[in-house]
Amino acid sequence: MRLPGYHQRAANHSPKPLAVLVFAAIVAALLLPNGCAPSIPTSLPPVQEPPATTAPGANPWAGTEFIEKTYEWSYWRFRDMVWTWSFRIPTSLYEDYRSRPRPTTGDYTVYASDDGDREVLADLGATLQSYVEQLNLDAYEAVHFIANFVQQLEYTSDIDTTGFDDYGRYPLETLVEDGGDCEDTAILLGKLMDAMGYDVVLVRLPNHMALGVRETEKFVGTYYEYDNVRYFYLETTGTAGRIGMVPDEYKDQAAYIYDFSPRPIVTHDWNGERAGSTYQLRVRVENHGAAAVENCTVRAGFDAGNDSMWNAVESEAFTLAAGAVADIQLSLDIPEWNHTRLLVFIVHEGFALDKSESRWFDDSPATA
Repeated sequence: MRLPGYHQRAANHSPKPLAVLVFAAIVAALLLPNGCAPSIPTSLPPVQEPPATTAPGANPWAGTEFIEKTYEWSYWRFRDMVWTWSFRIPTSLYEDYRSRPRPTTGDYTVYASDDGDREVLADLGATLQSYVEQLNLDAYEAVHFIANFVQQLEYTSDIDTTGFDDYGRYPLETLVEDGGDCEDTAILLGKLMDAMGYDVVLVRLPNHMALGVRETEKFVGTYYEYDNVRYFYLETTGTAGRIGMVPDEYKDQAAYIYDFSPRPIVTHDWNGERAGSTYQLRVRVENHGAAAVENCTVRAGFDAGNDSMWNAVESEAFTLAAGAVADIQLSLDIPEWNHTRLLVFIVHEGFALDKSESRWFDDSPATA
């Protein structure tokens, strides 16, 4: 079997979020496995290719000290009124966010875990709250008024603005660039409302992202039950949708739910090479989240089918602080099997925080 120096990264799924499925007014939660641990850990999100790790295109504010922006928006109940908000940020802060890696993870709250934009979002939140009080809006109407600020930002697709199919933005990037796609506006509105004291979650559908807002008076429509709380669907792109209204193209779809609590968000990549009858594997594990994770291990082996692995090995347990990286080396005996692939798992408490696999190897084992 020829085992080249091949590596691949895969999507991450934090053990906290749950998958939920909605059928009209019936909501059923798809829980992570419990009870006896499976023979090998598994991870629900599909494999996705990593987007660029550096900012695409040129920065139009390069060479300036500050970026100054003013927004104007309206609200359907008060069509003759226009609200405004202005902010000023150091260009260096925006450039810092643009240059950050885009973690290969399905948990997009990773883009909301940083505190560098807290001052800007706090100012925006205070401005919106002052308007809510001036208009004497109730809790139901306040949610729509706050969401309307983000909903009126321009929708732009990643492929058109970055050249990549999937490119998550930090909230400050979405503000400075006057918009983004569904995950960008959901991240922005989610972090904004979280900073304002609302209980919100990200709702990740197969090909869309939105927000969930904790149930309060007058909420009706589609909701997702998470940690015994109902979170009602809120669209963050466009201005037509009301709380609980899911666009027709996304109805009856399963969704992953992610709250905004500080937690580890772990990804990995790996490479390796054959050395005689063994495969020397090097795994880099990174915690992009805002909390540490303890007693992690790297488990690797060759796929034997039926949820089992040939010649599996596991590293010693290690701890990853927020923002930390660990480099792990493993040595695997190459099996006498002509159809297999290498599987790599980052394991915590019996479940996979992240997983990846090589291509299939279909040739005969090579001699040393």
